[in-house]
Amino acid sequence: MNPVSIIILLLIIAYCAFVIYKQVQKKKQGGCGGNCAGCSGCSSFQVKDSSVKKKGR
Repeated sequence: MNPVSIIILLLIIAYCAFVIYKQVQKKKQGGCGGNCAGCSGCSSFQVKDSSVKKKGR
């Protein structure tokens, strides 16, 4: 592997670590990102803002 490939690989790994870190911080603060595949946590997520209303089907 040449140095350019190593740098690109390290940048991709650093970005993935950053995204994971931000999701963990959001989860600790009680937020739900809503972008986790197969996550059942968002179904129990309740919006505390009364101006946002859930649409009925």
